[in-house]
Amino acid sequence: MKRPALPVPLRGAGALAAAALLLALALAMPAVTLPLPRSETIVVFDITQSMDVEDAQLDGVPVSRLAFARESARRALRELPCGSRVGWAAFTEYRTLLLLAPIEVCENYNDLLATLAEIDGRIRWGNASEVAKGVFWAVRAARDLGTQPAVVFLTDGHEAPPLGALPRFDDVRTGQVRGWLLGIGGPVPQPIPRTGAQGDRIGYWRASDVQQRTAADGQPRSHEHLSELREAHLRMLAGRTGLVYAGLRDPAALAGLMRDPRIAKPVRVPTDLYHVPAVLALLLLALHYRPAAPRWRRWFSRT
Repeated sequence: MKRPALPVPLRGAGALAAAALLLALALAMPAVTLPLPRSETIVVFDITQSMDVEDAQLDGVPVSRLAFARESARRALRELPCGSRVGWAAFTEYRTLLLLAPIEVCENYNDLLATLAEIDGRIRWGNASEVAKGVFWAVRAARDLGTQPAVVFLTDGHEAPPLGALPRFDDVRTGQVRGWLLGIGGPVPQPIPRTGAQGDRIGYWRASDVQQRTAADGQPRSHEHLSELREAHLRMLAGRTGLVYAGLRDPAALAGLMRDPRIAKPVRVPTDLYHVPAVLALLLLALHYRPAAPRWRRWFSRT
């Protein structure tokens, strides 16, 4: 009786020995320290009441500007490579306060998510919104940390009360801190929700409730009780501080901005490369144990 052909023929011991050595190397291989681009960032959230305007979109659903900003940060955390460091800060009234200094994203992922969820109107300590001062305070906070983190400031640019002249911050030099000034919101003025101390909505701000700009003759009346994205103002602030302005329309875009070479810097990171010899070993084993040509292919070649 004819003996059936073995489906897995042996094709030499050399490939098996090489695969065994590669697998042993993969198991014993220590982490290699490589210079890789990593970011260290302080993400600043504007938590003033104009950020409660619901003219942003998440998956086709209208949401508040602040909810859009938080979701953008949450998605960015998932995309940042290990070794990156992120911290949170909040702006309201005229100051930016650091809530959490930058920490490594992979080891502290759950802690970053938990603290991010608490950043909303409940921690607001004033109703003013002096954005220009807040941006300068953010630059100061990053500079004073000593580790040279970048700043990502998420805001609609709404100044309340209206800005008369740009504040002087003589200790802040243009370009001293890298980062992004990101605009959130739509171009159409919208009513600003009025909220209580616990974040509960109690109506909307009216024209008589807020300070209006003095309109020159022939100029349109001010509407400081309404809010839209103030891009021209944010571009001016970006030029003064050395930050880069961009409008944030897609929540998935924030991760790319935080990995941008303009704010990322080379950091020596322990990197596992065990997968390289492991993949080579699997390729050798696959070649060694590749099946014989199927019968139909041999029959076809004969015919």
